[in-house]
Amino acid sequence: MSTKKLVLTSLFVALAIIIPQTFHLIGGPGIGAMLLPMHIPVFIGAMLLGPVSGLIIAVVAVIVGVFLGMPPMLIASYMIFELSAYALLSGYLYKVKNINIYVSYFIAKIVGMSIALFVIYIMLDIIKVNAPMLTGSISMFAVGLPGIAIQLFLIPSIIHLIKRSEIANELS
Repeated sequence: MSTKKLVLTSLFVALAIIIPQTFHLIGGPGIGAMLLPMHIPVFIGAMLLGPVSGLIIAVVAVIVGVFLGMPPMLIASYMIFELSAYALLSGYLYKVKNINIYVSYFIAKIVGMSIALFVIYIMLDIIKVNAPMLTGSISMFAVGLPGIAIQLFLIPSIIHLIKRSEIANELS
């Protein structure tokens, strides 16, 4: 990994930590589940820098976030898998395979949410809580709809602006 890529990866890690912490300070812990602020730097970093950098951003941001108090360990235990899937898939599909940004986003989002639900299901099974998976998926999706709408606007817009700027030359 080049020095430039390492610095940019670190920048996205910092953003993936600072943005959610700021949201939680201003709006309380429920705002994270609704607006999904950690997802945005993970997606953008992965799509601009590739799947490996995206994975680093996702894992480090979640782990450092736990030490700072958000997300709580229980939520982080599935978020780390969810965000890793977002990073690996969106980075691979968009950066490596040059697939349309919206297609890359939706595939990564669906797979990542499915993995999160699977991990939640396993966790509930381990502690012997009998809950239907469909209920969890509907509520998780419904609560995060505002965040998904924001992501659909912000992620392509920011990537487009960065690619049009001189910064794009630094990413190559």
